[in-house]
Amino acid sequence: VPTVWAASSNGKLLGLTYVPEQSIGAWHQHDTGDGDRFVSVCAVPEGNEDVIYVAVQREIDGDTLTYVERLATRHYTSLAACVFLDSSLTYDGAPATVFTGLDHLEGRTVGILGDGAVFPEQEVVGGQVTIDAPCSLVTIGLPIEADLQSLPAVAGVEGYGQAAVKNVNKVWLRVVSSSGIAAGPTFDELVEYPQRSNEPLGSPPQPVTGVIDIDIAPGWVDDGQVCVRQSNPLPLTVAALCLEVEF
Repeated sequence: VPTVWAASSNGKLLGLTYVPEQSIGAWHQHDTGDGDRFVSVCAVPEGNEDVIYVAVQREIDGDTLTYVERLATRHYTSLAACVFLDSSLTYDGAPATVFTGLDHLEGRTVGILGDGAVFPEQEVVGGQVTIDAPCSLVTIGLPIEADLQSLPAVAGVEGYGQAAVKNVNKVWLRVVSSSGIAAGPTFDELVEYPQRSNEPLGSPPQPVTGVIDIDIAPGWVDDGQVCVRQSNPLPLTVAALCLEVEF
């Protein structure tokens, strides 16, 4: 699906994803780290993908530095290999607990994905971080919080219920290879989907593909919108969303 990218004057990265044959377009905005700013963006053909490169101003250890960064591919081979952290580096080698070479994020709080498992966030000190279990494929970078909010709920093409108060108490999500899923009526009332099933003790939950249901906090409201959030360095693709609504 084509996307037009632009760096706005307020430091956000803007995207317009559109489907020309259906005349449908949707805007989305991206920020990156506290006080950091996107200053420019371009697309470069590489193999079968148009890869996005950005110039980003970041506050690092009291200095303002400009980094050129490349958006990672979404075509990853395993959960451990996915990259959903900003300004990140990936270690691929013998199992280890101490990871160095992070001077470019000195003093910043980073997210950590090790062998597909999410480790607690921590501050980079002396260009390194330490985790409590050895891992061989580790990505470390600035955390990303990805939010999705549905449009106001109506029934049918006639827009039934547009002016009525609504009560949404359940949501079904069709997801693809997704993990770490949370939904709710607002971003302050999120319920995490209980994903773990029969994985061996100590291993990360496996990604889910299919339809999942989440019971959310009910309440009579005007719009009946649903919020979905991914706050972990894990993939989340929502292909469809369905609500149980009372009008």
